[in-house]
Amino acid sequence: MNYDAVSAVLAVHLLAFAGWTGFLAGYLLIGPPALRLLRWCLMIMPVSLLSGWGLALVQYGGPAGWPWAINAMQTAGLAMAIVLLIAWFGGVLLVRDAESAADPLAMAVAVRRLTRLVAVDVLLGVLILGFAVLGRFG
Repeated sequence: MNYDAVSAVLAVHLLAFAGWTGFLAGYLLIGPPALRLLRWCLMIMPVSLLSGWGLALVQYGGPAGWPWAINAMQTAGLAMAIVLLIAWFGGVLLVRDAESAADPLAMAVAVRRLTRLVAVDVLLGVLILGFAVLGRFG
């Protein structure tokens, strides 16, 4: 096993996860003017998922040999990806439609829906971080 390559993939994975979760938290702090952060999340998401699977396969072999923490992180990561896709294709497009229609009520409803989805995604990210810490020492 080439430890330099594994370390490089681990660094990419951690940076992608930090970017994904951080940009989501940034949207929660800034609000609708920061919709472009969600586009960055869409680009970072596959990098995080693929690098995580690559690390698990190299270090533990097939899925049958993965510890509980890897399975928990994988499950929560896939849920996080699904919520992000729902937020983008459901929430962001509704916000843009409401903006173009100049309907303040529809805009408020769309922004509230999108903010809730992003908040769920941030909570899943914190849960993944907890699984990583517990899996390392548990």
